[in-house]
Amino acid sequence: MKYFNQLLITLSLGLAILSSAQALAANKAPEIASKGQAIAEQKQAMKNLHGQLNASLRAAERHTVELTTSELSTLTAPGVDPTGRYRVGVHRAVGKSVSHDNADLIINIPGAYAVRLELAHVKGVVSVFNESGQARQYTEDGFTHTFIGEEVTVRGAAHIEGAGAVNLAGNLCNFNASCVENAQCTSIPNDINAVRNAYASILFRSGGFYYVCSGGLVADSDSNSEVPYFLTARHCVSKGREARTVETFFQYVQSSCSEQQNCSLPDSNTVGSTIVKSGRKGDYSLLRLSDPPPSDSVYLGWNSDPIASTDAAELFRISHPGGAPQAYSKHEVDIDAPNCSSWPRGNWIYSRDLLGATEGGSSGSPVLNGDAEIVGQLSGGCGFNVGDVCDYGNNATVDGAFAAYYSDISQFLGGGDPDPGGDCTDADGDGWCVEEGDCDDADPQVNPGRNDRGRKWGDDGKDNDCNGIIDG
Repeated sequence: MKYFNQLLITLSLGLAILSSAQALAANKAPEIASKGQAIAEQKQAMKNLHGQLNASLRAAERHTVELTTSELSTLTAPGVDPTGRYRVGVHRAVGKSVSHDNADLIINIPGAYAVRLELAHVKGVVSVFNESGQARQYTEDGFTHTFIGEEVTVRGAAHIEGAGAVNLAGNLCNFNASCVENAQCTSIPNDINAVRNAYASILFRSGGFYYVCSGGLVADSDSNSEVPYFLTARHCVSKGREARTVETFFQYVQSSCSEQQNCSLPDSNTVGSTIVKSGRKGDYSLLRLSDPPPSDSVYLGWNSDPIASTDAAELFRISHPGGAPQAYSKHEVDIDAPNCSSWPRGNWIYSRDLLGATEGGSSGSPVLNGDAEIVGQLSGGCGFNVGDVCDYGNNATVDGAFAAYYSDISQFLGGGDPDPGGDCTDADGDGWCVEEGDCDDADPQVNPGRNDRGRKWGDDGKDNDCNGIIDG
């Protein structure tokens, strides 16, 4: 989440930057997801798998990754770094291999709250599990889910390229500001409360560090399709290699409003994504998740009407400050708020907090109008005292304006047409339609989002990425 101290203020009252696309405003209502697996079913499947793996324990080699003093300080004191993102962990090279025939491999990182691995040269099925009951299986190269604890066990044939050590947990959590509102413990308008399952905290790697931001699912205009589009901020995720590491935590809420808050990290839901479109104007990134979200998720509706110059318009938000469980905030558009030069009004929306607050880690969270439609997503704060997120008088909350970049993404969301380009045929549930290039709708491992080179899929005799070339 980015913050700017406003030293030189130029007031451009009433200024609205309108594009030709904005003149033809479009909107879309929210949708309920039906594909994907329910979170309860995910937990049961994990429990069953963990039981199977524990029932056949083997000898194991232990590899310890010792963190430096500087790296440990990142874990003990997470926070916003010079990139404007909320840093929560570090990534280290490992370079260890495990095979089906040999002993298991235990990766241990002293001081880590949780561990995440980068797998390469995966052959067959690779299982990763811990002592806390978490267990997952992988059949291709890439990043694993996050596992609670300092160590994980790897069983199968793979090369462990690297390992991440992260510290996620977080009034709401002990490091959140006192003005942050627990979404479970405050009154939220019914229309806004009904779409909370659209929001997720995301964990991703950029360079040698791990960061958290927020985001939300976005509906396209075809009510018969469920393309897992996900909106966040560009300053969070702007590169393909970052998008591939995105891990989502949907329905991450606190279970009670007692003083002893439970801020433990839940099981994640999806891993991996691709960038559909990303733009500096409005600071947005539209991603496509590699896996379908939980079956009871919500795809947010949207509205391309400009709202940046609609003084006193009410805005509503769910976010994950510091990677904490869902927080709620209410805002009001303020056309008199000081304008930070990097974020011109019109391409960005300036508002004052009325209830609650956002912090680092909230970046990318969609902000909604009273009809629960996306009108923007969080860039950060602008003001004279941005170090204090509870100082509503001296700081403005700034969101990239959906109206400013809608024309750039309308081809993906359907341009407001309820049936843009026909039906979506997706029999295998992989999130790719036959109409958009899925060349084998009976196999979820075959679609344009797959990599058919340099991985397990590179020698399986299939055209996994639908480019017309088998294993190429």
